[in-house]
Amino acid sequence: MDPTLGNPGYDVLHYDIELSFDPDARVLDALVTLTATATTALDSVNVDFIGFEVDEVTIDGEVAEFARTQRDMTIRPREAVAAGQEFRLSIRYRGMPEPLMSTAGAPVALGWSVSASGTEYVVSEPDGARSWFPCNDHPSDKASYSFRLTVPKPLLAAANGVLMDTITTPTGLTWLWEMVDPMASYLTTVVIGDYAVVDDLEASAVAGVPVRNLLPPNFLDTAEPLIRENLALQGEMIAFLSDYLGPYPFATYGIAFVPGVPGGLETQTLAVVGVPLQEVLVHEIAHQWLGDDVSVARWNDIWLNEGFATYAEWLWQEHRGEATVAELVAFTYSQQEALSLPPPGSPPPHDLFNRSVYGRGALMLHALRLHIGDKAFFGILPIWVERYGGGSGSTDDFIALAEEISGSDLTSLFDGWLYADTMPQLPVTK
Repeated sequence: MDPTLGNPGYDVLHYDIELSFDPDARVLDALVTLTATATTALDSVNVDFIGFEVDEVTIDGEVAEFARTQRDMTIRPREAVAAGQEFRLSIRYRGMPEPLMSTAGAPVALGWSVSASGTEYVVSEPDGARSWFPCNDHPSDKASYSFRLTVPKPLLAAANGVLMDTITTPTGLTWLWEMVDPMASYLTTVVIGDYAVVDDLEASAVAGVPVRNLLPPNFLDTAEPLIRENLALQGEMIAFLSDYLGPYPFATYGIAFVPGVPGGLETQTLAVVGVPLQEVLVHEIAHQWLGDDVSVARWNDIWLNEGFATYAEWLWQEHRGEATVAELVAFTYSQQEALSLPPPGSPPPHDLFNRSVYGRGALMLHALRLHIGDKAFFGILPIWVERYGGGSGSTDDFIALAEEISGSDLTSLFDGWLYADTMPQLPVTK
C-alpha cells in the first residue's frame, strides 16, 4: 500500500466524471472535473492519477502547467489558490484503461477491468481509483459524484447512485447517474455491458428503499433457483440490518452481477458481485452503512469495515436459523488460532485484507458485546452510524464511543483483541 496516497491541502466537494468508451478499441475519452476547497494556500495541487495521455489541464477555466510521476500529477495554477477558496480542476485525458495490481494484497486486479464475458467494470479497493480517474485517493476525502457515460447501443453504462436520464447521441446513449451522498474514491464503479436495470418491486417494498439490480437480459428466467432466491432476499436483508444500524443511508441499492469477480465489493449503492451467495450479499449490504456511509479514517482501521460486515453475516445466519452466533464465534476462533494471523488493528501494509481483519475483527465485536451486554452493544451501532455517517471514523473514535455508551474503561479489551500477537481467550458465549 502506497503511504503517499491522498493529498492534503484541499477537500474535494464534487466530481464530474464524463466518459466516452469505445468497447472495440477499449479506448476511454474522459473529462473529469474536481470541485474542491483549499484547506491551506496552494501553489500547486496534487492529484492521484496514473496512465493515459493527458490532453489538457485547467484550473477555474485557465490552462495550467502540470507534471506527472508514476503515481500522481502536480498541477501549478497561474495564481496560488488561497486558503478557503473553492476551485475547479479539470483534466481531459484519453487512452486504454489498464488494471492495477495493488501492493496492499488485494485479491484481484483493481481499477478498470474486463471480465471473461466481456463486461467492463470497476472495483478499486483500496487504491485502484487513481488508475482510471484523477482523484484524491484516500477514504477520508469523500465527495458527491455526477457520471455522464457514453457508450454504443445496445450497451448499458451504470454507475453509483440514481439513474437520472438517458440521452440519445449520434454514436449511442449517454447514461446520467448521480451519487449525491458523500462517497470515497475507492467506492466508485462503472459497469458497461449487455445488461438491464431490473427493479425488484417486492424487495423494495420490504426494504423501504428502491432495490434494483444490474443483470444480463433474461437473467432471472434462466438463473439457478438458488441465485434467484438469494437476490430476492436483499430487501429482507436491508430491513433486518436497519433494525440494528438505523435507516438505510442511501437512495437506492442493488448489485451488478459480474461473473468471474471473486465474492463482491461494496461499491456504494451498486455492489459488484460475482458470487451471489447469501453471505456475500448480506456482507456487501452491511458495508453500505459500515464502510460506505461511515468510511475508515485510514486504511489501518479496515477491521472496522470487515469485522462489522462479518458480524452482520453471523447475525443474519442466526436470523435464518442456519447457525447461532455462538457457534460461528467458536468456529471462527478455532480458524484464527490455526492460521496464526497478525492482529487486525494494525494489518501489514502488503497484506491489508488478511483474514484477521474479517474473523478476528468480528470476534473483537463479539467480545465487546459479551463484556458490556446486548443493550449497550446494540445501542452503540446506530449511534456510530448517525455520528460518523457521511464521513469517516477511526478505531480510536469507535473505542471512545463504546466507552461513552457503556460507561466502562475498555482499553485492555480492545488492546488484546486488536493489537496483541496472541488472541485473548474466547469469551464465555451466551
